[in-house]
Amino acid sequence: MRHELNAREYKLLLNPSRFREAPSEIAVSTFWEERLKPAILKLGHRDGEARHDGQFGAPSERIVRFWETSDCLLTRADLALRERLPAQNGTPGGQSEITLKLRMPDLFVVAATVLPGRDKDARTTFEEDIAPLEVDDPQPEKTSVIIPVKRSIRSRFSLSTTQAAEWGETRRSLGDVRSLFPTVGKILYPAEAEFSSGAALVSGPTVREVVFKGARVKLGDNIIGKFTLTLWHFGSAHPAPTVAEISFKCALVDGDMPGKAARRALALFVGMQTALGNWINSEHSSKTALALPGRCGRPIE
Repeated sequence: MRHELNAREYKLLLNPSRFREAPSEIAVSTFWEERLKPAILKLGHRDGEARHDGQFGAPSERIVRFWETSDCLLTRADLALRERLPAQNGTPGGQSEITLKLRMPDLFVVAATVLPGRDKDARTTFEEDIAPLEVDDPQPEKTSVIIPVKRSIRSRFSLSTTQAAEWGETRRSLGDVRSLFPTVGKILYPAEAEFSSGAALVSGPTVREVVFKGARVKLGDNIIGKFTLTLWHFGSAHPAPTVAEISFKCALVDGDMPGKAARRALALFVGMQTALGNWINSEHSSKTALALPGRCGRPIE
């Protein structure tokens, strides 16, 4: 039985230096009032009212780490293993939340994948992740991305299962991953013949994640885009944000998004790519890649 799409999320990396110039709350408010609202106004009005709604509220905080094998086995299989901990002022507390995500461009491969969790309260979601159409610069030593003159989008489909789990600082292995997500061996190796339970996992940098929510866009047909602005601080060496991302997520009804709402969402996202100007980050294409260990991602200098 194939999974049904739960949501579409439009994601755009921002220039993190914009959020170093003032306290984050002020910078986020300025971004909403001076950049995002004007972009939304270009969609026109709905029943005489602007389509923007609410504002960004007080931030929440988490500690985030991504785990991988030394040979990047999970990344090569389009999998990402993420640990999140609730935090306050950079200090973690509470139980870890572990997510295993399969993300790739093929809708039907992802939709047909079986990815249960061990815990009865594990949550599985199937979403479309939408980003700007771009490619890595092929020139040696280049880290920037190339964006076409005519802005567009690229889609990847994401199946993720999340559950609470004990996940301390002790040695971690692929066997621990399989104990939480029983089908991971079949995703990595369809016959599981090569699965090595003892393969060690290492974590990427510890990230302090600060998240702002509350702002929304009304796209019509009862489709609401809920904005999230995420700032990543990489350890004590990076007290200012090193990564920034703006996204808006639209929940779907029976896996469907009405055509007019989809067109407005597309127009808004393409418009944001041009209207936000030097607020856009053109150095990287994925925040996850920046948080992976070693050569599995693209480390922050």
